[in-house]
Amino acid sequence: MDLAPGSMFGLPCVLSSLQNTLTSVQEEDDLGPRLPRSVQAIYLKPLRRHAQYGVPACDLQLRSYSVRNVEFFADFALRAAYYLNLPAAGPVPLPRITERWTVPRSNFVHKKSQENFERITLRRLIQIQDGHPETVQVWLAFLKKHSYYGIGMKANIWEHEKLGVGRTMDVGLQNLQQVMEPGWARFGGIKNIDMSEKVMQMMISALRQWVALQNEAYPNDTLIYSIVDLHAHTVRQNPEQLQRWKRETLATLLAVGLDPVRSIIFYQSAVRAHLELMWILCQTTSTGSLNRMTQWKSKVSPSDDVSLNERVPTKLGLALYAYPVLQAADILVHRATHVPVGEDQVQHLEFARGSAVDFNKAHGAIFALPDIILSPAKRVMSLKEPETKMSKSHKDPMSRILLTDPPDQIAWKIRRARTDSLSGISYDPAQRAGVSNLIELMHYLEPGAPSCEAIGRDFEGLSMRVFKERVAECVVSNLSEFQDEYRRIMNADEGRFLHDVAMKGASRASAHAEETMTLVRKALILEDPAELRSSEKL
Repeated sequence: MDLAPGSMFGLPCVLSSLQNTLTSVQEEDDLGPRLPRSVQAIYLKPLRRHAQYGVPACDLQLRSYSVRNVEFFADFALRAAYYLNLPAAGPVPLPRITERWTVPRSNFVHKKSQENFERITLRRLIQIQDGHPETVQVWLAFLKKHSYYGIGMKANIWEHEKLGVGRTMDVGLQNLQQVMEPGWARFGGIKNIDMSEKVMQMMISALRQWVALQNEAYPNDTLIYSIVDLHAHTVRQNPEQLQRWKRETLATLLAVGLDPVRSIIFYQSAVRAHLELMWILCQTTSTGSLNRMTQWKSKVSPSDDVSLNERVPTKLGLALYAYPVLQAADILVHRATHVPVGEDQVQHLEFARGSAVDFNKAHGAIFALPDIILSPAKRVMSLKEPETKMSKSHKDPMSRILLTDPPDQIAWKIRRARTDSLSGISYDPAQRAGVSNLIELMHYLEPGAPSCEAIGRDFEGLSMRVFKERVAECVVSNLSEFQDEYRRIMNADEGRFLHDVAMKGASRASAHAEETMTLVRKALILEDPAELRSSEKL
């Protein structure tokens, strides 16, 4: 729907005639007194353009401290709109803005030593209807170029599409969802609950460290590993797919070496104390601290204000906003002293420590302050873009190695990895990022491997094809044992083995968390369900 066809024709002549008219008006003002507004409106009537559809295209608000200035420039803006064939309505007087303040004139504070000031801002509104967006931009540019002194301008512009634009928006929304969905799904305690399809980055950085903590811990240390399925519900999930992911994640933890007898491994949703403590921690959590969370701000458009008072994109929900509180409850309900995390979760652990401090200050020393254990492993970089981290959200599946990839597919991905055309092999992350990434991959995977520089010197005389074959053999040999154990656990006892492990872990975790919640309920004078059940039996 073209709202103002032909409104741009003859624009230079229109502007020149407009300037001549303004000059003649200036001369008339110099020759005699100014005519009343009612008489001037009669002069402007032949120039007035009537709106056909009444669709607003622009709201221009003029502000000034002087009545003469704002009235003169409103008249000037209307004439400019009429000469550009823009239907304009106004000027409409808006409510005045009155500001008052008092300034002391001496060091003695009494009525005679004070001076009162008052400033009144006058406002006029001009609305353009059925205007072409380009013509409206020309009108505003002309007003800005010939702005009158003491006048402030503020414009809101709307652009309208043709009928049927909703279909185009639906297609654009589908394309946007394909790009954004991986980012929303990764948000959570382990960022993605489908850990069986995690890239090798997860195994090198986190899983191996968890197994090392289990093997090096003292006998009286309690080790707790939670599959945070509640965090997955920050976005809508497919129940059947989520259930499959939970089983695969549990099988991954067991296949990598975690012992369900030595450690407590459970599903987060099976222990209700996590949600109960989260609600209690909300009492001492401020919205300001949640607004400052980096991962929350990264989900919000840069043009949006990160505040509950403003409207944020509809994709973001309260579950996503309150995610750090639930994560703090996951840690504090077991009174954890050490938490292994990656660098991207350090701020969330600091939030958990702050939650513990606030609660202890209000209700007594109940929670321990957890210390952070950072993973010593560096990030594994993408096979296609060695400058970025290997991630499942990358659009190219050849850029990552999944824990469940078969050997032939792993070898194919490494052969297609980006390197360079230089001869020989050397470790130089600055100049040879692709080759250095493959060398680091071997260094991280091989137990007791030499340094990256030493690996580069050992393979210095090899061709790129032979070197990639060696890297593929290293990756396949280190993942083969895990993949065999993973398939065995998934099929053990027709799937009942994983169910039994989850149930036993949930029972142990619930008993461990109940010790903390008993202290919390006592501090807050809340009813204890265990006491209620015992009284019912009596």
